[in-house]
Amino acid sequence: MRVRVRLVSLLRDAVDGRASVEVELPGRSEASLGEVLEELYRRHPRLRRLVEELNKRGLTVVYTVNGQGAEPGDVVRDGDTVALLPPASGG
Repeated sequence: MRVRVRLVSLLRDAVDGRASVEVELPGRSEASLGEVLEELYRRHPRLRRLVEELNKRGLTVVYTVNGQGAEPGDVVRDGDTVALLPPASGG
């Protein structure tokens, strides 16, 4: 299974400035979002460290699958697009 992962704003910096990367889980047609994220973080440890640091600060990265909000237990299928959105700021 192959999934496109889009990265926005400061999250791009952790993958050498790329707007998207592909994650492949061979021999699968679907997986949980959590499994996709684990493979993504395995391939991009700087991204894992950044997300963990944001979480420690109480800032939550938002995940979507095909444009819909998603949680780590949600199903992702071959060809889906996952997006990681950084915490919003404002005032």
